Amino acid sequence: MDFLVLSPPVCPPSEPPSGAFMLASALRGHGFDAAMLDLSLAFYSRHFDTTPQPGPVNAALDYLKNAKEGYDPERHRNCAGILHNDLKRFETICANWKLTAMDIAPPVPVHHPSALAQQLIRSDPFADLWARSLQPVLEQRRPGRVVISLAYLSQLAATLSLVRFLEHAGIQPIVGGSLPRSLHATGSGLQALARVLPHLDLSNGSTLIAAAEQPDFLHRLHWPELLCDRDYLSAQPVVPLALSTGCYWKKCRFCPDRSMPFHAVPDTAVDEFLRSIPEPIRNAVPMIHLLDSAIPPSSLRAFCPIARQHGVRFYGFARPENAFLNDRMLRDAADSGCRMLQFGVESGSGELLNRFDKGIDPARSQKILAAAAMEGIRTYVYMLFGLPGETATDRAATLALLRDNTPFVDFLNLSIFNLPVTSDIDEQAAAMHMDISGYTADEDAICLYRPFRVNGTDHRRTARDFIHNELLMEPAIRRIHRQTPRWFRAAHLSMMNLPGRR
Repeated sequence: MDFLVLSPPVCPPSEPPSGAFMLASALRGHGFDAAMLDLSLAFYSRHFDTTPQPGPVNAALDYLKNAKEGYDPERHRNCAGILHNDLKRFETICANWKLTAMDIAPPVPVHHPSALAQQLIRSDPFADLWARSLQPVLEQRRPGRVVISLAYLSQLAATLSLVRFLEHAGIQPIVGGSLPRSLHATGSGLQALARVLPHLDLSNGSTLIAAAEQPDFLHRLHWPELLCDRDYLSAQPVVPLALSTGCYWKKCRFCPDRSMPFHAVPDTAVDEFLRSIPEPIRNAVPMIHLLDSAIPPSSLRAFCPIARQHGVRFYGFARPENAFLNDRMLRDAADSGCRMLQFGVESGSGELLNRFDKGIDPARSQKILAAAAMEGIRTYVYMLFGLPGETATDRAATLALLRDNTPFVDFLNLSIFNLPVTSDIDEQAAAMHMDISGYTADEDAICLYRPFRVNGTDHRRTARDFIHNELLMEPAIRRIHRQTPRWFRAAHLSMMNLPGRR
């Protein structure tokens, strides 16, 4: 084997980890013998294997894996809650480590890599996982290069343990992924991470096959070999796929994607990738997770006939732009297998959105939500609270937008603004009455966001209080929020059975 791509714990066990999967797919597309091993799925499976049988946990697992006709929102909520409660056992199994369906919290601050490395010497909840799930693969497949995909902070502890295991086995892995790239682009503490992970690769993976960054790295894609023998907790196979990298809009202030180059993946690469999906997965009607920061309208138009040809379903994130009201795009998307779109509506205040160059018009967003719902597409609405300068009037406009459009909103993502460590905010901070002096970089810690105050108040706390004390007091909005699962969101939302949706 040329490349073994590893995804360490923990990532949600509902679908393949997107970064590791796309990297392995690109390596296969470029002709390498590449496979992916999802050690996070193995980690969760090992935990649930210790559950007494039969019982409610096993019934919940069975439902999440086998609800072929789609999920009932209330039953899904109950099953996810059962699994979440069972994961609390982990704290007694491995003292003071807390595990959820999407995160693991060590006994020491996870933002301090050196302290985390020392903690793993005292207590390592992953050590036996490497021996059981990784060592046999290393012995049988003898990979030429081992690559670790570090996408989330929740994977950092396991990554440190995994590197130590591999180095003891005489293997020097390459560590890359979106977490170190984000620290490099808009965060701080990359050197603190590099002290415990000295062989970091900050590319998109292209340096594994070339001497320099190649924008066409994803222009050749092929299904990778998946080595984990466990099933994901999903009623349909979920397949990550990017139609583009970067963001085509590239204007939103403070957005880290604004500085990234935009590249569209050729239609030929998308078609070839879908052709390479193994027959058992193809027969199960896979759900394609479009990974784009925002699906370019041109890419969606081109993808629809390809999706129809291959008989897949899909969902992804989109900006609510005029294109969705023109040329029957939403009907074509629905007829081509689109089951859900997450729309970045963000706010009901056009003035606030214009201030940050969002290019989003609340009136247009409402029309698009109604049009998507009428075509049977599930709508997952992303709202962003706490932008600098947001007023009570702005928040009231957001509440009114959601309240007036509840028939067209299926799920809610209520987010609170995070200020990147590195952005252009410093130049406009005074004009926005922002105090950003409360942050000093810690050379021993990693950090993606920094605190700030507006007019002397904790702006994020104000936003959080508004969500809980006013927004969710509206019965219709509270119902949608309850219908949105806390755990296993991802693709599961696109598989929910909802009246009026395909």
